[in-house]
Amino acid sequence: MKAEIISVGSKLLRGQIANVDAEFLSRQLTALGMIVEQCTMIGHDSEKLKEAVRKAEERAELIVVSGGLGPSDDDITKTTLSEYLEVPLVLDRETEDRIITYHKNSDFTMPENNQLQALVFQGSVPLQNVTGLAAGMFYQTDNHAYLLVPGPFDELKPMFEKEIRPLLIDRLVEENAVASRTLRFYGLTEAQMNKELEDIVQENENPVLIVLPEGEEMTAELTARAETEDAAEQLLQKAEDTIRQRIGDFFFGYGQETLFEVVKELLKEKNLTITAAESLTGGAFLSALSSELEAGMIFEGGVVTYSSEMKNQVLGVPKETIETYGVVSAQCAVEMAEKAREMFQADIGVSLTGAAGPSSLEGQIPGTVWIGLAEKGQETFAKHYHFAYKRNKNRRQAVMSAMQLVHAVLKDEEIEDKVLMDHEAG
Repeated sequence: MKAEIISVGSKLLRGQIANVDAEFLSRQLTALGMIVEQCTMIGHDSEKLKEAVRKAEERAELIVVSGGLGPSDDDITKTTLSEYLEVPLVLDRETEDRIITYHKNSDFTMPENNQLQALVFQGSVPLQNVTGLAAGMFYQTDNHAYLLVPGPFDELKPMFEKEIRPLLIDRLVEENAVASRTLRFYGLTEAQMNKELEDIVQENENPVLIVLPEGEEMTAELTARAETEDAAEQLLQKAEDTIRQRIGDFFFGYGQETLFEVVKELLKEKNLTITAAESLTGGAFLSALSSELEAGMIFEGGVVTYSSEMKNQVLGVPKETIETYGVVSAQCAVEMAEKAREMFQADIGVSLTGAAGPSSLEGQIPGTVWIGLAEKGQETFAKHYHFAYKRNKNRRQAVMSAMQLVHAVLKDEEIEDKVLMDHEAG
């Protein structure tokens, strides 16, 4: 099936907001086996919307229109398409009740035009908006299907996942079963990941693989279609096996789990505590862990020692180490990790020290980072990283790399290029 997306909103044309709706919808429809023929952006103009729909009908069977479902005078999508399709608008009572209840609970006086958000095409399938007020709708004729969705992404995304995706599978997808799986990675760039998986992305129509960045992490979204759920899951597993054979060293989890969440859960499972001594990251590592729920179960405290003096006076890193090797060194990273672990009686101590940038430090170019890891009963080590020249990006990457190092230790994975120090802790 061919699909076309029409995004309605003058702010899109002025560049005031990005068209994340079309990007998201394109990925989702492609994963369901549809071919997205074209994406079009128009302003709040009834005649241009009619013309865009008319042209879309010549190319596609499914026309998706995002935006223009609100109560304002320029929200013309429903009224325009009602006129174009010659189908009347009727009140969806469930949506109307939700709008009334919302205003009662919030003590706001409900404007009369807010009820416009509860209007849907007669004979359509109303789509509940769990994070907003405007209803979406799915309307089907003999030749075409029309999907109207809200413009705000935080309304569109949950509506698609909860209501639209199952509906499209039931009404428009030929296969009986559709299964999805998201693999999460850290430690390689989008370009590197695309290069490693290029043949799968380009050649596999089932399952469909979409590679996407999510902050500092990368995701591989797999969607398979088959006659049965078991068959779809088998297709997913085969694709996952191939992907993990190539880039399994960077894999850490599934679904929406972040690397922080995975590390926290592993620490809880193993009943281990963690601490950190941070220099260039200024407390960001422990901040990331403490942003997760139940952080108190895995650490009691940490320390930020930004200057050489504080590394010596607070942590107890010997002056000789700093004077001989510098703070941007494996030796300093090892001492920091060990001293922090001892100070807080933790099972794991992590240290982060380096040149964040934009200037060099101790002759080390920006992006030079050493991360130390001290584990109770194990030999302490440090690992060298080099990122780039952007200060805050270097700090974020240092935090993520430290988290990846902890993950590898907790999973008993082999760590390459680690530097061991020939000395005793403390």
